[in-house]
This record gives sequence, structure tokens and C-alpha cells, in this order.
Amino acid sequence: MTTNPHHVNHPTTVCQLTLPPHPESIDAIHDLVAALWAQNSQLSDPDKGRFELGVIEVASNIIEDMRRAPPDAPQVNIVVTLTADPQEITARFCDEGRATDIDLSAVDMPDEMAERGRGLALTQAMLDDLTYERSGSTNIWTLTCVRAAPKGSAR
Repeated sequence: MTTNPHHVNHPTTVCQLTLPPHPESIDAIHDLVAALWAQNSQLSDPDKGRFELGVIEVASNIIEDMRRAPPDAPQVNIVVTLTADPQEITARFCDEGRATDIDLSAVDMPDEMAERGRGLALTQAMLDDLTYERSGSTNIWTLTCVRAAPKGSAR
């Protein structure tokens, strides 16, 4: 984990972790988020809550998808990078697993009786931006939460 201050009063904090696609990795991602919060005590609880829910949901989807890969597929890791600056909190997930066939513009909330399928729809509703792209052999998921202006300040 590194902190890169661009300005004394407005540092940018970056926390990064490389993980295998195992369900236990979710605990390590929770710990990474907690480390980001520990270095950014000024973040609002609503921003922290919606960001963390989105991060865990996307991480769970990535891990689940990677675990469905054929048994002879090469083992790949996930690189998780969390960044907090004065304007926003971002998460970036990168892996070299198989391409994900998803159109985020077509993601909708499923029927109320559905047992699955709410995660990405909820994540899109909670966050300010959620993108997926395939760049060469790399899957890249980016989540963005624009920070609420602190009470009493004009942004």
C-alpha cells in the first residue's frame, strides 16, 4: 500500500493487492478497503458504504466467473487497486482470465422472485460509474464513487 500526496492537504491514497480467484480472497479485499478507510478518515459513511458494497459485489462476480473456467485453464490472479482522492474513490480490478461477455448498459434488476442477478444492477445504482473493458488479454473493471461534499463546504 502506498500513499502519494499530490498536495499536502489533499493526498491521494492508493492501496493495491494481488489475489488468487478464491472465495477467501473476499476477506482480503475487505481488509484492503479497511486499510483505505484507515488512511482516509474524512470519508463519509454513505460514500464508504456504497463503495464497499460495490467493490465486494464486483469482486464476488469476478471470482465466481473465474472459478467457472475450464479445469485446464491457466491460473490467473486478480489485481485490485483502490484509490481515494479529494474528488472520488475508485476501484480497479484487472485480470487476464477469459473475456467477460457482458453489456453493462443492458443490466436490469431481475424479477423479485429471482434468486440471483441483482448484484451488478445494485452496484450500478449505488455508484457513479461502473465500466468493464477488455484491453488486449486483460479484463478491467472500474468502479467510481464521487465523494459527497463535506458538510459546510462548497465544491
